Amino acid sequence: MVKNNGGEYMAETLEESEAVRLPGWMRLLAIISGIISIVAAIMAIINPLLALRTLVILFAVALLFIGIERLVVGVSGKSYRFITHRKAATA
Repeated sequence: MVKNNGGEYMAETLEESEAVRLPGWMRLLAIISGIISIVAAIMAIINPLLALRTLVILFAVALLFIGIERLVVGVSGKSYRFITHRKAATA
């Protein structure tokens, strides 16, 4: 914990945040997903019942996959964790 100028405590961040340049394919994916999100939002505003049905179906499918995954973990006794970022060792 670190004190800020007002004397309040705030949590230290583990690493500095910095902007990085994304590869072209990742930028394209971000643009496409943004367009899909905007279109889906407009459709949800125009037809809320369709949006509600879609959300219920997506939620049910997600629960199905989570249930299958939990069942496999319980039967096998193994659980895997994805490592998304490793902090470089500092000298």
